[in-house]
Amino acid sequence: MDYVRRHRWYAGLAIGLVLGLIAGGLWPDAPLHATCTDRVDNYAIATGFVDDDIEAVYFLDFLTGMLRVAVVSNTMPSFQARYEANINADLATVVAFINGGGDARNRGATMATQIQLPQTPKYLMVTGMADIRRGGATRQQPGRSLVYVAETNTGILLAYAVPWSKEKHSANQPDYGALKLWAGDQFSTAIKRPE
Repeated sequence: MDYVRRHRWYAGLAIGLVLGLIAGGLWPDAPLHATCTDRVDNYAIATGFVDDDIEAVYFLDFLTGMLRVAVVSNTMPSFQARYEANINADLATVVAFINGGGDARNRGATMATQIQLPQTPKYLMVTGMADIRRGGATRQQPGRSLVYVAETNTGILLAYAVPWSKEKHSANQPDYGALKLWAGDQFSTAIKRPE
């Protein structure tokens, strides 16, 4: 009896192993991509992919309004690519556009209240995957992710793209430049009055 029970267990294990291998071979692979965001006091940091398996780190200084992005070299212990943007300047541009009547499709023909730039901006920052068309003659293309920066006093959301060059990264050539403001609009109309 013990002999039959042991062989039944071996047979069940073998059948389960074969079925597992078959199911594993038929099941599609789904890569896992994780990004993270954190903040403390007047700083925020996030990660996001600029290309397949190449991640950038995004660093936002709330006091100066500077958003800096860096990508680690694939051959040396250093940052190979760096990009930056002045969030405060771009926020002022978007506020001026909205106050001047731009993008009226979401707000009606006139706005009762003009948006005021806050003296002390408060930011939130996250990254997300983006399927931006990549092609053409230029060597620099938008990266695979956008970084979204929200200013909570005005409800304005800014989206930035990294001007990415896979060729420069593969050749480990330094790459420096400006982030591209991809989009900016007001998403919350419950505006906090400036301090």
